[in-house]
Amino acid sequence: MSGGGRPAEHHSRAWKPGPAGALLAWLRGVLAVALLAGVYVLAFILVTVNTALVALALWAAFASPTSGGNWSLVVGGSISAVFALLYGVASVSRVEEPPPGAVLVPRREAPALWRLIEELAGQLDTRPPTRIYLTPEVNAAVSEEARMLGFAVGERTMYLGVPLLTQLTPAELRAVLCHEFGHYAGRHTRFGAVTYRGAASLHSALFRLRMTVQSGQGMTGYAWFYQAVVGAYTKIFLWVSLAVRRRQELEADARAAAMVGPAVTAEALRRVHALGHAWTGYLDMFVRPVQRLGFVPEDLFGTFTVMLDDPLVRERLADLRAHPVETNRSWLDSHPPLAHRLQMIETQPAGDADTAEEGPLLADRAPVLRVQRKMFAQATSRPTGLPQATWADAAAEAFAVELASLLLEAARGTSVSARPTLDTVLDLLEQGRQAELARRLTDAPEPEQQLAEALYALVGQALAGAGRAQWVLSWTKGYLLVASEETGQELEELVAAAARNGSAVRALRRDLADRGVDVRAPVPLLLRTVSAPAGRTTGVDIAAGLPDFVAEEVARQRAVRNFTVVVLVVLGGAWGIALIGSDGSERYPPTAANIPGNWPSSPRPTAWTPLLPTDAPPVPSWPQPLPSLVLPSILLRYDTVVVRRGDTLSEIACEHHTTVKKLQEINDMGKRTALNAGQRLLVPAGLGPGVVDLSCK
Repeated sequence: MSGGGRPAEHHSRAWKPGPAGALLAWLRGVLAVALLAGVYVLAFILVTVNTALVALALWAAFASPTSGGNWSLVVGGSISAVFALLYGVASVSRVEEPPPGAVLVPRREAPALWRLIEELAGQLDTRPPTRIYLTPEVNAAVSEEARMLGFAVGERTMYLGVPLLTQLTPAELRAVLCHEFGHYAGRHTRFGAVTYRGAASLHSALFRLRMTVQSGQGMTGYAWFYQAVVGAYTKIFLWVSLAVRRRQELEADARAAAMVGPAVTAEALRRVHALGHAWTGYLDMFVRPVQRLGFVPEDLFGTFTVMLDDPLVRERLADLRAHPVETNRSWLDSHPPLAHRLQMIETQPAGDADTAEEGPLLADRAPVLRVQRKMFAQATSRPTGLPQATWADAAAEAFAVELASLLLEAARGTSVSARPTLDTVLDLLEQGRQAELARRLTDAPEPEQQLAEALYALVGQALAGAGRAQWVLSWTKGYLLVASEETGQELEELVAAAARNGSAVRALRRDLADRGVDVRAPVPLLLRTVSAPAGRTTGVDIAAGLPDFVAEEVARQRAVRNFTVVVLVVLGGAWGIALIGSDGSERYPPTAANIPGNWPSSPRPTAWTPLLPTDAPPVPSWPQPLPSLVLPSILLRYDTVVVRRGDTLSEIACEHHTTVKKLQEINDMGKRTALNAGQRLLVPAGLGPGVVDLSCK
């Protein structure tokens, strides 16, 4: 490797734990394994309980088809929830997908980078990665393939962000790489991977359960319940393992400090923090807005370097490195606060500073260009690459044109003119309608400031259209107007005064007239730099579709839905067959076996028995209170008769106006017709003894 090999003394400087540290590491390992095992125990309990509920629902459905309830909802909801849970938990054993925009770097394209990484891994007594990916992120990481549900590990993969590779010094890059390998070096950090895999498994399960609930497949509540239980365990898991994970970050920092020195390690941490803010701002404020118009810089990472070389940007980043600020920190963040990490690093023994210089780690820029192409390939349409200077001018003009368009649209809303111009806006300001115009322009907390900025953009675009000025990109303000000549007061001050007070508009009109601007002429709203129409740079989605992991989950849900339909069709057919063989008119058909032996039986009707006896007492003329009786439903719906010698089932059926089949069903007789004297039978309930047709005999 260019720069020479590492002295052997560097390896001896690596931080190693003492006996107490080894015992603590062993206890951490036990805790990590227990927490990971708890993930699978929880999943097993949830699936077991759900399986029992499904089995109970199916048993009830087939034992009594007419009263089985909504078993299809139970089965359908359970399948989607169980599949989401098991797939999410088991996904930890799958090969981890690289992040969006990552590209594989073969050894032949970056031999120096491969040698550096393998050398540092060897000095830290840990295995080197078998794959290296470049990513469009300010981040570095080493991951391991999980096997046996996360209890065993496989090959390692290194992820290295191109901004780190191009912006850090060789010593700072070594510190970052040593920190990542420090997570796996020695027994004291080895079990950190187990904890990470447990957290990854829980997050994967939660994501899939949440998607199942949102898709409507979890309408029965099973997926929602699983999500609540797994979410609660996830919080417990992260809270219990939080101290271990934060301690591992500090130990990885100590490893890096021992290898390259505390000063270099601390400065690397500060620079990574500042670069993260700069890269996010570069993409969100400049690259993506102009990409919505169809243009991107030809060299994405080279243009980022140009931004970092801007004096004002360098000043801001220097202040951010000196006073790092962390926002939106979660109490479950596995990284300790940055200030605490820096304090711990700077208290490490100084030792020998690492002054090794590296040659170019990427002799070929092909991998970096592939990262850039992959980033932009995720858009709905392929953008046009522009040289850095042309792209910067187009970006500045696009920002100004958009604000000018919004102000003209707000003026059109006042119903003053169908095609408003700069003169229309100035008339509204002179009339004192600043507040109305500002409300139509934006709903931001400070609309007056937005109005002044939009007026500056509109005036500048009118000057640019008249050939009196041009827009230039400002990395701190977005855009600046460079006028060909200056007359009277500064243009920016005149615009700000006119936006606040209508009496100042006259001075702005005079200044524009002196510059040769016709305020009544239409304001050009085109990108003159690239001869293209302007448009919105905000609020437009440039993604070509769903992220890969979301698209994969949607496809999985579609497959589960198809499987659920097949299962429900099969079970529905079987249930339908069972339903056909049952009596749909009786939800709970009682049987004679359920009637106690001393239950009162109805008198057997005899031939020509009058319905009302002739010697019945007269009916009282006043209401008589009825006895308070609570009769079982069986008594209300069925009577019992005692079989006499010589009776047949058909005669009894005829006497009680029913059929032989009906008597067989309600008495659990199957197809038998034989009767025994003294046997009790259930018959449909009547109003009492009645007249029996002699044809039944």
